Amino acid sequence: MIRKLTDDTLVVFLSDSHIGGDQGRDIFESPDDLAALFESLATHPGPVELVLAGDFFDLLRIADVPAGKNRASATSSRAEYADLFAALSRFASEPTRRVVYLPGNHDAEVWWNGEIRADLEEAGLVHDFALSYCASFESEADRVVYCEHGNQFDPTNTIHDYDDPLDTPLGEHIVTDVLPHLPTGWETEGGNLRAIDRVFPLSIIPGWLAGRLFYQVATQTVRWLLLPLVILLAAHAILENGGSVAALLVELAYDIGILLLVFGVFLFVAARATNRVIRASTTRLRSDAEHELIRSRLETGKPPPLSGSPTSEIAVFVSGHTHAPSLTHFDGPTRHRGAQVNSGCWLRQLQAVPGRLGAPPVFVSRFVQTHVRVYRDDGAIQVELWEHPRPSPRQLRVVERLAAVGRLPAEPEQAAPPRVRQRTSIERAPRPR
Repeated sequence: MIRKLTDDTLVVFLSDSHIGGDQGRDIFESPDDLAALFESLATHPGPVELVLAGDFFDLLRIADVPAGKNRASATSSRAEYADLFAALSRFASEPTRRVVYLPGNHDAEVWWNGEIRADLEEAGLVHDFALSYCASFESEADRVVYCEHGNQFDPTNTIHDYDDPLDTPLGEHIVTDVLPHLPTGWETEGGNLRAIDRVFPLSIIPGWLAGRLFYQVATQTVRWLLLPLVILLAAHAILENGGSVAALLVELAYDIGILLLVFGVFLFVAARATNRVIRASTTRLRSDAEHELIRSRLETGKPPPLSGSPTSEIAVFVSGHTHAPSLTHFDGPTRHRGAQVNSGCWLRQLQAVPGRLGAPPVFVSRFVQTHVRVYRDDGAIQVELWEHPRPSPRQLRVVERLAAVGRLPAEPEQAAPPRVRQRTSIERAPRPR
């Protein structure tokens, strides 16, 4: 069913905030920023449709549910999220506001668990639940804005029957059965295996694992082998040369130079081996596979997986799931131009920065907080990808800082306002003769 929107309606798509989790497993860190977005949308002068496009809650990370609660209510009642859900409730309370909840692979329980849906409705947080969102503006009733979470394009996380609680894809078992048991290890940025939650896209996880091992070995080699050897060489040279300062400096320079050369050769060989592993793994794992699958459907006119039936001409297709915000174009089957958008996420990520002198990539912490806005203006459908800048603390090792010197991305200002990252205008294309 296609929902009819007035031309002054603003449609906002937000996904992958992943709110909730047991102690130590909650990866959402931005309740104040998200609350500020809801407060801002509440002041918009016209009608607003807010589409929570999947993985708004992260119910898979919750194993222990208090008596009398469900996974959603246990999350929304947490003290640290009080302002966030109060802001969402205030937004939803206005008659010109509507909140639609689409399930993703981390919150599919919202769909099959009637108790959760009833609680969210009674709390005034959500008006409607659907597997997909399909709407059109009154001036262009035959062109639709469509959204579904996107996990149906990912074989590891495809859910064949959202009504069946036992339909659990492989990705769910990784989150519930594997990740909780990973070792923590040493605590620096990206240092322990549980930080794998913050590495996106998933195709670069082998590179992250190989790179962190390289920099861990390099750091430990410097700390426990190179520095002690330098100290021993200096002590030996002092004892052997007595008071001859010139001879002492010459011998120290020679010995330390040889030691550094050997160490440099070791790092060079180790770096080449690490990069070979990274290249071999990334050629087998494509990070853009889901994006291309979606594009293929849009270009051929094949209906999206959760649409239920063929839709009208899709002008804007919005998805999430990959945590990688983007805005590109496609040419539909009738040669109309459309926008393909990924709404991104509201999480802190570890993103790769190329190392210098052939060193493996260094993974740097960065907040990715984005949403999509669609509205009609100037006779066309306007599409905007917004971002909410936020600085992220970095705890890189000295070796990593040296490897990425001059390449580390600049941090945004602490109070940087939300801004449009990309925008496009989708005009009605003339029909082919």
